[in-house]
Amino acid sequence: MSAKYGRLQPEDWGPFMPAHNSTSDRGPWYYRDTESVVIQFLLDEDAALDVLPSDLELVEPASGFIVIETNHRTTLGPYSEVYNAILCTYGGETYGYVPGVYVTAENSLVVGRETYGFGKKLAHRIELTHIGNGTVEAAVDVLPGDGAVRATIRPSTNLPPEALASLPLICLRIVPDAEGGDKPALAQLVSVLFEANPVVGSDGKAEVYGGRTHLEYGAPSDVNVPFTDIVDAVYARFHADLPYGKVLKTF
Repeated sequence: MSAKYGRLQPEDWGPFMPAHNSTSDRGPWYYRDTESVVIQFLLDEDAALDVLPSDLELVEPASGFIVIETNHRTTLGPYSEVYNAILCTYGGETYGYVPGVYVTAENSLVVGRETYGFGKKLAHRIELTHIGNGTVEAAVDVLPGDGAVRATIRPSTNLPPEALASLPLICLRIVPDAEGGDKPALAQLVSVLFEANPVVGSDGKAEVYGGRTHLEYGAPSDVNVPFTDIVDAVYARFHADLPYGKVLKTF
């Protein structure tokens, strides 16, 4: 009897696992009506250096930002997300190194990890709530009720579109060794630019606002690198396309 081989050819593989029924189609991925709170701050320098890869140079004074957002409509499906970034330089360019990300849906987790190396984990709850006094509350529970992150902003000042600046992000992408070796099978520094385009109302004003802000961390998490002072904050609604990234270094 002749041997029987499978019929799934490499040209039939999907871009993500499982090969016969890919988690997602190829990018770019489209984001429409994302609602976001972005807070910029000064960081504890020692805490920032402890999680910054050795190829990256810390921007001084140590600074970074945290983003808490609800992606109401995307081609990956709706989900909410929180991530932080540490400002650094590589090859003379400035980036935000992302040490931690939490999301609320599987598709985003898989695509973000496999494509760029975002260290995404699932969170129990990430939610933006509009309160009756005008305040927007952004709350993250990694585990039920742990209060990992809580931020508030009272949008009061309409800002120009450029107040929602975009910075290329950089990730350390690690693929483990399937044979259990001490070194990963693949390690890369990968960058990607997720460029937010603010929604503009019929009156010509961008949906970008500044206002009084508060940020606090509860339980320890991957996104709570200690900060010393808040520098700025915005609440915004925007559209964006998530493109493929660029490999800056393969170790």
